Amino acid sequence: MLLTITTTARPATDLGYLLVKHPGRVQAFEQSFGTAHVFYPEAGEDRCTAALLLDVDPIRLARTRRTPDLSLGQYVNDRPYAASSLLASAMANVFRTAMRGQSRERPDLAAAPIPLRITLPALPCRGGPDLATSLFAPLGWRVEACPVPLDERFPEWGDSRYVTLTVEGESTLAAALNQLYVLLPVLDDSKHYWVAADEVDKLVRAGEGWLAAHPARARITRRYLANRNRLVRTALARLADADDAPDDALDRHPIDEEP
Repeated sequence: MLLTITTTARPATDLGYLLVKHPGRVQAFEQSFGTAHVFYPEAGEDRCTAALLLDVDPIRLARTRRTPDLSLGQYVNDRPYAASSLLASAMANVFRTAMRGQSRERPDLAAAPIPLRITLPALPCRGGPDLATSLFAPLGWRVEACPVPLDERFPEWGDSRYVTLTVEGESTLAAALNQLYVLLPVLDDSKHYWVAADEVDKLVRAGEGWLAAHPARARITRRYLANRNRLVRTALARLADADDAPDDALDRHPIDEEP
C-alpha cells in the first residue's frame, strides 16, 4: 500500500520540514495493524518525493477487530495492497503535525500553497474513475484516474474496481492530506473499524474549509459515516452551521441507497 507526495517548490527538500521526516533517513512507525515506512525516493533542490509505504500484517489486522470473524477473508483480502482507511489512519498517525498545518522550521511554507503531485497506485474505487474525478476535481486538482484491468493478459475480462489515481495542483500540504484522509475511505466505501459518534468530529475537523462547499458533500458524508443516518444528519448540520450553507441532510443520491 503506497502513497507518494511530490513537490517542485524550491528548495524541494523543504518537504521534509513540512512532513517532519528527514529526506536522508528511512523511518518506521508501528501501527496496530502493521508498520508504516516513510522514505524519499528522490530528494533534490528542484524535485522531492516522499513515500508512505504501509506494510499491513493480516494477522495483526484480524486481531484488532472488535468482533470475531471466523472466515478466511479476514486473512486473505486486498487490505495489504490497496489504499483504504488503513492508509488514512497511518497518515493521521505519521503525518499528524503536517495535517495540522504546523511547522516549527518553515511556518510560512506550511501556510502557503505549493505545487503537489500525489499518487496512489492501487485505490479501491466503488464508482470507478468518474467518482474519483468528481470528488477531487471540485477541490482544484487535475485528476488522472486510470482503471486497473482484472488481468492484462485477458482484456476481455474488463476492469477491476481499482484505479491508479494521480492528482496535481497547488495546495497547502495540510489541506491535501486532510482531503486524502476523508476521501480514501469514501472511495473505498468501507472502514476497517466501527464507525462511532466521534467520527463526526474527525470528519468536521478534517473537512474544515472545503467539505461544506463541496458539491458532493452529502455523498461524502454518508460514505464516510457508513450511511449511519443519525451521524450523517449531525455532520451535515454542523457543516451547514460552520459555513452558513443550506442543510441537505435529507437529500439522498440514488447510488447511496445501499444496505
